[in-house]
Amino acid sequence: MKKRIIFALLMSSMILTSCASKEMSDMSTATNEAEIAYDSYYEGQTDDAYYEYTADFKSEGEVNSSETVHATSTKESDNSSLSSTEIKRDMLVYSCRMSVDVLKFDEALQSYRQIMDKYEGFIETENFNDGGNTSRWYDSEREKWNTYTATVRVPSKSYDAFCSEVSELGDLRNKNASVENVSTEYTDLSTTLKIYEKKEERYISMLADIKDEAQAVIVEDKLTKIQIEIAKIKTRMNQIKTDVAYSYVYVTINEVKEYTAEPVKTDTFGQRFVKTLKDTGRGFLNFLEDLLFFIINILPYALLIGGVVYVFARIVKAIKKAREKRNRKEYETRIKKENASKEENQASEEKQS
Repeated sequence: MKKRIIFALLMSSMILTSCASKEMSDMSTATNEAEIAYDSYYEGQTDDAYYEYTADFKSEGEVNSSETVHATSTKESDNSSLSSTEIKRDMLVYSCRMSVDVLKFDEALQSYRQIMDKYEGFIETENFNDGGNTSRWYDSEREKWNTYTATVRVPSKSYDAFCSEVSELGDLRNKNASVENVSTEYTDLSTTLKIYEKKEERYISMLADIKDEAQAVIVEDKLTKIQIEIAKIKTRMNQIKTDVAYSYVYVTINEVKEYTAEPVKTDTFGQRFVKTLKDTGRGFLNFLEDLLFFIINILPYALLIGGVVYVFARIVKAIKKAREKRNRKEYETRIKKENASKEENQASEEKQS
């Protein structure tokens, strides 16, 4: 009896060990497949292309998070003794917002465009303002200062050099830089994409074998939803790759009169008073100008509406007068009838008497 119990325990232990070993083997196989797919994607790519879409996802036991390094570094640092297998490459999105004051605006803008061409960047949006107002009046005494703003995309490998050269165009007033690590999001999207693609294959296979039309419609609907999700995931993954490959730089170039560390001397009371009167007069003239053009613009419509209202009023007045005339005639007729009736009554009474 004891031998049977011991034999049963040994068999149970062997079965559990076999199941655990199979699970670990399946997990290892899935990990190897992901690594093979990743390696095959970048096989034959150049170092720059590898940098642009780099995402070397290693296990937690191989590297420490403090070992993350800038992907643009291709040379070994003097204070770094890590081997190439110990370096963790992340998918980083760089962005920088900078404002530069310049004395010679046109020359600075030309140099800025040359720098952008040098580093093969491109402009997403840009805006130019000469500092003037939108009024139709020309003021020769008013000083106008040019301002240029733009959203620029530059290759990430040239991000630091581009920002450095743009900051040297004039007096750098402010600079705010940030970096976002999108490696985790990209990894999650890749995993989700594989899951949806497997589902897509399964539904396509099911659709080929289904004979019932109603069931086929249900499967097609689910397949369409899966394909839509796959398209969304691929779009986001492509966007991440583009953002990693091309950094964001928000540039503002301001024209100034002079570089000074002290505030400009304020005007006297008399100067401010005269300036206020001028601004008020100019504003009043602008108001009269806008009012005149507004009246000219609405005049045809006002005449048309006024004509319609006049004709309508005349018609109403004529109808009212005709109604009053008709009522007056009816009243006179009724009075005449009443008087004639009274006279007849009186005549008959006289005859009877």
